[in-house]
Amino acid sequence: MRTAIDTSALFALLYPSDTHNERAKELLGTAARSGAVVITPPVYTELAADSGFGSQDSLDEFLDETGIELSVPTTETRYTAGQAFRRYLDRRGDALQCSVCGTETVFDCPDCGSPVSARRHVPSDFVIGAHAEQEADALVTFDAGFFRDYFEVEIRALTD
Repeated sequence: MRTAIDTSALFALLYPSDTHNERAKELLGTAARSGAVVITPPVYTELAADSGFGSQDSLDEFLDETGIELSVPTTETRYTAGQAFRRYLDRRGDALQCSVCGTETVFDCPDCGSPVSARRHVPSDFVIGAHAEQEADALVTFDAGFFRDYFEVEIRALTD
């Protein structure tokens, strides 16, 4: 069993005060006991941007201590990510999407009346999803609704 980890799950693990810290520990512990636990270069990059890691050595030490491996996606996986991103761009509208179930809704700002726009996904989100779909067996994430819309992979969500 090979489990890919999204950045959100690692942030929950890193911060004991995070409401999902215990769930992140549980899911990552189960993943580690079942086989390899991997992240992609975009996840590594997002972790490096966190102020909790004062240096590359401290980030690398965290990954070594937790047994998390850096996995570079194949060319085919990166192409799949690009195709999924294209589908996303083609269907993206102004709706906000629930990260748990994927339901979309639109509303206007109560102060100025302008449409409140959705968090926009970026290509790295698609690299993470395509990698999980093609090179892993499962993905641990907060953003289950999004990943289910674009990738066929077992999702282990931090929220129910």
